[in-house]
Amino acid sequence: MKNLLIFMGLLVTCSCSKWLDEEPKAVSEVTFYNTEQEAAAAVLAPLNKFRSGFAMSFPGLMESFADYQYGRGSWASNSDYKGLDPQNVSRSDGIWSSLYNAIRDCNIAISRLPEGSDLTEEQKSAFIAELRFIRGFAYFTLVQLWSEVPLRTEMNMDEWDLPKSSLDELYAFIVADLEFAALHCPQTERLIGTPSRYAAQGLLAQVYMQLKNYQGGHDLLKSIIDSKRYALVPVNTVRDFEKIFGPDVVNTTEEVFYLKSTHTAGWQFVMFCSHPNAVIDGKKMHGAGGWYGLYTRTGNTLFDEWDNADLRKGYNTLFLDLGLGFDTYLPTKFYDPLAPSSDNASNSNPIIRYPDLLLLYAESINELHDGPTQEAMDVLNRVRRRGYGYAPDQPASIDYVLADYGSKAQFLELIIKEQAYETWNEGKRWLFLRRLGIAAEKVMDAKGLTIEEKHYLFPIPAAEFNYNAALDAGRDQNPGY
Repeated sequence: MKNLLIFMGLLVTCSCSKWLDEEPKAVSEVTFYNTEQEAAAAVLAPLNKFRSGFAMSFPGLMESFADYQYGRGSWASNSDYKGLDPQNVSRSDGIWSSLYNAIRDCNIAISRLPEGSDLTEEQKSAFIAELRFIRGFAYFTLVQLWSEVPLRTEMNMDEWDLPKSSLDELYAFIVADLEFAALHCPQTERLIGTPSRYAAQGLLAQVYMQLKNYQGGHDLLKSIIDSKRYALVPVNTVRDFEKIFGPDVVNTTEEVFYLKSTHTAGWQFVMFCSHPNAVIDGKKMHGAGGWYGLYTRTGNTLFDEWDNADLRKGYNTLFLDLGLGFDTYLPTKFYDPLAPSSDNASNSNPIIRYPDLLLLYAESINELHDGPTQEAMDVLNRVRRRGYGYAPDQPASIDYVLADYGSKAQFLELIIKEQAYETWNEGKRWLFLRRLGIAAEKVMDAKGLTIEEKHYLFPIPAAEFNYNAALDAGRDQNPGY
């Protein structure tokens, strides 16, 4: 490969525009990774790969599957839970491609960075740690969506024909990548949008919780919380949530790891959620219109039971008649009235927020103690208070009381409910329900629908079977496809 096309937008200060503003530049492979600037570009390259299939199709599919939401148009069949039709298989193929393209970029840079002539060993380790965070994130997503997949690393990147690796092998690799990242990533983000040590610890905690290593998850989460590095952004009104999710936000005290956007390198998912006639605070939901591919509705029990006094409900949903025969509501967490085209909303994609980690920490305590403690309840109430506009760290009238929810099952139900309201339309609900093994139960409760077994995993793309001779479609394809 003679040249690597690298997105070279580097953030100078937090007050400047977000990262990724400049044009792609060609960097010779012969000289690449020798300087700090070239190494920095190597980190931006795989992050840029998430802008293709992953950035749009991943949240679109995840939200179509969520118990509280429905897909519309060509996305509607996803909410039937019968597996992906051909059009949505194409979308899942795009997620696969963008994740493996990011992995390829990471592998190349990880293999070449040790040769960098102008970098110190400490700098090399830090850049490699950032890349291993990105690679770990990509593989963790692949495993959750496809289960066993080929494991492509810097050691075998010249080999095309690779069989599936076992889940044990894949998770061992993911954990090793994230453990290295948790030790060697910069303590503070090198640029807004690149991973820090805390982001690596947070993602590793999620992996530990997936593996039911509750002690490992708990210890990492407690360390992050005790560091005081993050804090919930206070709100007093519905519109105050714009300080967290709005198109003009650069970063906040609760941003752990986000995929950043600008009007020149934007997030198409915002257009997907918007409607041409939707108006928020007197402004268009999206400057270029909208495709309104998602909605919720009356009759969905999770939505119907959501307290109207919860400010998150007013911020996350907007009544708009879609002509479907029942009251319908758009998801409005992300909107950009100044977006110049369908591709270019400047809202950031919140992959890991501080509330995610607080909820996960409360869950880890519940698991380790076989029931909640006062600390776990206090952490959960911090998230709930902010949702109602109260100070997160001060007792409030809407607090849950430990004596009322003292069993493990009762407390977990509170976490499940608060997770829905806090992460509404962030693409996190489906995998959360699957991790807990309750997706079928919650979809039946909220929608009255049954999930077919094949719906839980995506099909491996046909192109992978066409070009990877170590895979056989009859033997290696996921069930139902």
